[in-house]
Amino acid sequence: PYRRQRQMCIRDRRLVDLYNNKFNCFVRPLYDGSHQTFPDLNMKILGDRYGISSIYQSQKDCIWMLKQNGGGICDFEVGCGKTLIMCIAAHEMKRLGLAYKPMIIGLKANVADIAMTYQTAYPDARILYADEKSYTAQNRVRFFNNIRNNDYDCIIMSHDQFGKIPQSPELQQEILEAELNTVEENLDVVRQQGKDVSRGMLRGLETRKKNLEAKLETVRYQIDHRTDDVIDFRQMGIDHIFVDESHQFKNLMFNTRHNRVAGLGNSDGSQRALNLLFAIRTIQERNGRDLGATFLSGTTISNSLTELYLLFKYLRPKELERQDIRCFDAWAAIFAKKTTDFEFNVTNNIVAKDRFRYFIKVPVSYT
Repeated sequence: PYRRQRQMCIRDRRLVDLYNNKFNCFVRPLYDGSHQTFPDLNMKILGDRYGISSIYQSQKDCIWMLKQNGGGICDFEVGCGKTLIMCIAAHEMKRLGLAYKPMIIGLKANVADIAMTYQTAYPDARILYADEKSYTAQNRVRFFNNIRNNDYDCIIMSHDQFGKIPQSPELQQEILEAELNTVEENLDVVRQQGKDVSRGMLRGLETRKKNLEAKLETVRYQIDHRTDDVIDFRQMGIDHIFVDESHQFKNLMFNTRHNRVAGLGNSDGSQRALNLLFAIRTIQERNGRDLGATFLSGTTISNSLTELYLLFKYLRPKELERQDIRCFDAWAAIFAKKTTDFEFNVTNNIVAKDRFRYFIKVPVSYT
């Protein structure tokens, strides 16, 4: 009995150490950016045009965090100065050699104001702003060549314009093949469960597999019939993206076997979000590390816990790989809790609903 008890203690200690080393070995850092000076920033013109007398401490802290980490998430409410954070952080990264060709993308209605704010804050900066004429059919290729061949301090364009930039077919193939492998792993697990699996779950995974195979065939065709004059995102040299209103890209594809859980969203995702994933992966491969992008939004997570997983999928793929998390189900098994509760449906009847309602095994903040 003593020997068995000792073996159990050793096993328990080994499991505890394994968990702590993978999931519980980080301390949330505090960023104090009060020491920064921003030597190129023209506060006089900012004050005359926008009435800005000084930079908020919260803005300085956020800029310092982005410079330290090479990107991150700026989750500020409307009116807290996210636009100026983008402009200063992009210029500081360029000035310090942390990024050589940063890009800012924003909503079509806001992108002109972003370009104006940047030019006001840094009158001597070389900015390439994509107006409507830049993206006409006859000017688009010339504009792409302009990005590739010139050393701008920052490139600014709208979300829709960014979506028209061709992405590297080889990188698309790599990412789609990884997604297909995950779907096939899920299918193997589902088939092994036999009668315990619903037809809907099996049918959904098989449909997703066919859709991914169709996308892969399209990408392979592009690779086989590509001409040398096609300029893609990889060739432009962009090494950091600032995504204003990043919640517009939250509908990214993901793999799951939870077909009867409400609130997960569309696992097939959107082409807009997939294009951003291709671009961020291009930057991460070039830099050899995670992040490479900054997400700015007042509603970073708005509807479901899935959105938090997708932020990790965008920004921290190497960390997810270190933790052996390759799909949403693996992430949810560690960090989310599924419960059943009674809700009113559209016909005002009470029905039982399964949802991921709680985070677990995450740090707790006390205020």
